[in-house]
Amino acid sequence: MAVSFNELVYTLVRAIPYGRVLSYGRVADLLGVPHGARAVGWALHNLGGTEPTVPWHRVVNVRGRVSIKGSPEAAMEQRLRLESEGVEFGEDDTLDMRRYLWTPTLAEVEEILRAAHGSADGGDAM
Repeated sequence: MAVSFNELVYTLVRAIPYGRVLSYGRVADLLGVPHGARAVGWALHNLGGTEPTVPWHRVVNVRGRVSIKGSPEAAMEQRLRLESEGVEFGEDDTLDMRRYLWTPTLAEVEEILRAAHGSADGGDAM
């Protein structure tokens, strides 16, 4: 059974360590979908806050900004959740991506996805 793109996004986002972040584009790149940042954003938006096991707040834009559009409450919630994990924002409302970026290897990402979703034929599930 094929795993949906959204499920792959959720699996990878669940693996982001406490106090670390990924950008939307980096999530897409790690999943083998270059230029897929917007699709990652939609996948997280589609959660609608109903899946507490997906730490959606750990995904920010490439500049280290909270970039939730149309919901100042959700944007503030994201920032507060990150701050509660020790992530600090500068006066320009950005976090230092060099400091907080999670940098898994592709092999680590493949193992995270394989462990969560397996593969019916013993090969890659992705």
